[in-house]
Amino acid sequence: MSAVAVLTGRAIAARLSLLYAAIFLIFGVQAPFLAVWLNSRGLSIDQIGLVLAAPRVLQFLMLPLLTRWADRHGQIVRMLLASAVAMALLFSALMIAPGAGALLALVGLLFCAQAGAMPLIDVLTFAIYRPYEAPPAGAADAPFDYGGLRKWGSAAFIAGNLLGGLFLSLTSLAAINIALAWTAVLAAMAALYAAPLDALARPAPPAASAVAAGRRPALLGIVIVAAALIQASHVLVLNFGAIHWTRTGHSDAFIGAAWAIGVGAETLFFALIGRWRGASDRAAGLMILGGAVAVARWLAMAFDPGPLGLALAQAGHGFSFAATHVGTMLLISQLPPAHMRARAQGWMVAANSGLSAVLIALCGPLYGRFEEYAYLVMAGIALAGLLLSLLIGARREPQTLALS
Repeated sequence: MSAVAVLTGRAIAARLSLLYAAIFLIFGVQAPFLAVWLNSRGLSIDQIGLVLAAPRVLQFLMLPLLTRWADRHGQIVRMLLASAVAMALLFSALMIAPGAGALLALVGLLFCAQAGAMPLIDVLTFAIYRPYEAPPAGAADAPFDYGGLRKWGSAAFIAGNLLGGLFLSLTSLAAINIALAWTAVLAAMAALYAAPLDALARPAPPAASAVAAGRRPALLGIVIVAAALIQASHVLVLNFGAIHWTRTGHSDAFIGAAWAIGVGAETLFFALIGRWRGASDRAAGLMILGGAVAVARWLAMAFDPGPLGLALAQAGHGFSFAATHVGTMLLISQLPPAHMRARAQGWMVAANSGLSAVLIALCGPLYGRFEEYAYLVMAGIALAGLLLSLLIGARREPQTLALS
């Protein structure tokens, strides 16, 4: 009897949850501290800005290729294992890089290794559960709960922030790549533990997955564009929020709390959304909710709310990001034929990454000239995504989601 045959639904969910947590832990440590470390090694702010934009450009270029491979060949866990091993080696190499040129080259390779890591876990999850088809063998004891799986990624990201800070308080900034290398080793171990899941995520043959009546390519394109608009509207707060809050007199402790509120609200939303049941137009309803809250957040931030208003705006991240993400994933797992679902997820992330990269480049001069009023531009972008989400809701045909 194969290892896959004896996996219960709860065991499948446990391995996926661990994989989410392990991959997101890397980025939780990396996000606050890698740029600071690069600056300490002599890279200028301009060079670091280009480096930070690189991952989105790489996702835009590489994800459609990676997800096309996933659709044709499966082996998604093997791809994640290769990514984690490459990250461990590259983080180790960064510790002995001799100069700025070598640093830039190694960071470029690192971001290539990371380009598909987080999106491919979603691809794996939906390839296993195929929520609009029959569940995997043995899964009856653990119905599909995307939010329940994804929450472990968000929780691990917060843990990475906290553990990275604790590690540096006991060591020094120079040691950050030691922590990052070990988180990548943990991710490789989680991928090895999850290896049997590749057999459950076998690619669907094209002949067996013709486009059903309710699966319209034009509607899929609208979903991708709407999601990209809403999610990319977050780039101003993500890249310049802390800078602006510092300029307006908020303390470091308050700024840290504001970030924690945002990611905490995201984690809570994923935890509470639970087993999504109901008509398929409710997935579009989640996108509408996310877009509406995004517009409200950016309008509020454009007028510099006080501490309470800012805290409430940050709590809106649980809707503006997480509700949009869940609604998008549910729609993208249904609209394309089965043999193109991974590619559709790749197109979605690539569209978000490409638009985000453009907006990141524009946000510097935009914020430099208009400061908080730059959020009005983000509100307009989110409004465009909201209007497209309303169109999606109007065009969806009522079908029952089989998510249990």
